[in-house]
Amino acid sequence: MERLGKGIEKTGIRIDLPEETSQRLIKRTGVVLRRGNYMEGDVAVLLFLKSAGTNWVYVPGASKGSMRFGGALEPFVWGHYQLYQSKRKTYLKEIEVTEDFWALRRYPRAVIQAVRWAKMFERHLIPGYPYDDLLALFYWALKALSEGAASELLDARFLWRWLLSWGIAPDLHSCSICGKPLGGRAVWREGTFVCADCAHGQNPLDIDEFAAYALSKSFVPENSTSKLLEQARNVQQLFVKNLDDNR
Repeated sequence: MERLGKGIEKTGIRIDLPEETSQRLIKRTGVVLRRGNYMEGDVAVLLFLKSAGTNWVYVPGASKGSMRFGGALEPFVWGHYQLYQSKRKTYLKEIEVTEDFWALRRYPRAVIQAVRWAKMFERHLIPGYPYDDLLALFYWALKALSEGAASELLDARFLWRWLLSWGIAPDLHSCSICGKPLGGRAVWREGTFVCADCAHGQNPLDIDEFAAYALSKSFVPENSTSKLLEQARNVQQLFVKNLDDNR
């Protein structure tokens, strides 16, 4: 696959603008999550779009090479999309690539992690419903992945921030039962953290370094210590369960 530059690639479809209000041209910014063949010679692409959420769009003849977008249809390519929406389907008309995240391909673990997030979007997001905060989080998480940050750290932070955007993130500083400060140690109970006094003898987890990282401004940690990595691993599956329980 050749490297993408900034520019516009067109399908070559000649479309006369319809008069019906149910058929229109739409411009959106977003990212490719997945692509696949649709019927003979056609391609279907799952986009995650600003103000429109996840949507399948179609490119007739793309797999035959008659309508070429090249690498612009590859997963994790970001751009401005011009879409043609008919009564039955949405078709891709133009793409202006803004970020191809080519550097991501240098790190196999990073690609695997990005694919996992994309699959989680398919599982948890309502098609067509906007999740603009999550879209922005996804961009900055991919940016950090492409710069070589540890995927396990990014995953735990991304999941906690996702939960936060939905209003269901566990408090990292205060006990959810009594409200006392956790002091960097907590017990997981029913989707949230509680203090040792409220946990009735259960062994607490250390979460102090992860809490500082999760609440920091950047996905790239200032100090990527072994303790931070261990804490991120410990909480990651807890956050996944929170998402699954709130589907």
